[in-house]
Amino acid sequence: MNKTSIRIGGVTEHFNLPWNIAVENNVFLQADIDLKWQFFPGGTGVMTEALRSGELDMAILLTEGFLSAASRGLPAKIVKEYITSPLGWGIFTGKNSGLGSVYSRAQKKYAISKLGSGSHLMAMIHAEQRGEKISESALIEVRSIEGAVESLTHNETNVFYWEKYTTKPFVNSGQLKMIGEFSAPWSSFLIVATNDVLHTQKEKIHAVLEIINTESKRFASSATSVSLLMSRFAMSENDAINWLNSTIWSGDYTIRQQGLENAKQALIKIGNTNHQIHVRNYCANFVELI
Repeated sequence: MNKTSIRIGGVTEHFNLPWNIAVENNVFLQADIDLKWQFFPGGTGVMTEALRSGELDMAILLTEGFLSAASRGLPAKIVKEYITSPLGWGIFTGKNSGLGSVYSRAQKKYAISKLGSGSHLMAMIHAEQRGEKISESALIEVRSIEGAVESLTHNETNVFYWEKYTTKPFVNSGQLKMIGEFSAPWSSFLIVATNDVLHTQKEKIHAVLEIINTESKRFASSATSVSLLMSRFAMSENDAINWLNSTIWSGDYTIRQQGLENAKQALIKIGNTNHQIHVRNYCANFVELI
């Protein structure tokens, strides 16, 4: 039987370890699916471009980043909620920065991986909640977490939003300081697929999703998960345990509509999208809003 090739992208983070383990163990190949995994250190903003250009068929994206891109015509739909629990964002500054809190009224420059990325949108959303407005000139693209560390270290920027456990090694090394935390009331990550691949390979997409449902459940309960997180992502044992205990993988094809609406309303408030978008239109027809 010919194996179908599916090109999928995700961030270089612990959330995607179930995918990586499944690829390493040839789980997808055994189901006659040639899953071509690609890491995108630049995050959601870069992956939405890859989906738009046809470089990717599927991607694991931040909820707010996908809705932002979809409202701008990204030809893709949600095929599954991946991580149900909200993302725990850390707020970071450089080791030589005098900034002690994101609530400081001092002028701030924000390191973002790319416009439309989570590091961009969450900075804007949090600023709006604080009653602040971030100008375009205060947003500096740094491409990746490594670019952010360099920018913050040289005081070219002084605020950076990124997943807190991924960034913690840079805090432990003394390169960055964490000056706050933030989370939003919606799911962390969605799995999305382009309209083209949904039209031509819907059965294979379903097969991929069934496999990751099984692999995520296995990873969440495995006795080896903590040691894998420690070895691959430089997490302490305590952090690995805490992260696992606070992370919920979705095992079905339901999505809470209120979570999507919360993300939509937050994007509307920062002027990133408009009231006319309907979240149902961004979901594949087998996804159930609850």
